[in-house]
Amino acid sequence: MTDDCEYCRQWNQAHPAAEPRASCGPCAVCQAPGHLKAHPRQPTSLCLCRAHREELHASGYHFELYHLIYVAILGIAAIQIYPLVARLWGG
Repeated sequence: MTDDCEYCRQWNQAHPAAEPRASCGPCAVCQAPGHLKAHPRQPTSLCLCRAHREELHASGYHFELYHLIYVAILGIAAIQIYPLVARLWGG
């Protein structure tokens, strides 16, 4: 897996006398050897093992905590708009 990791490849080329690097560091989830790559939905990079990287890239909907802000905005908007709509229709 080192040949698809640009960081490990660059380090191995820059340090030919040292032992070749097989991973960038420990996985952020399980501490297994992993590689540093960009997160697919957030502007960050993570060091993840192969299993957690595949889980992160799985298709389908992925709930993130920041999605709760949309629920809060919709709730506040409904609370603000309901009295106005009720007055318009004689409520």
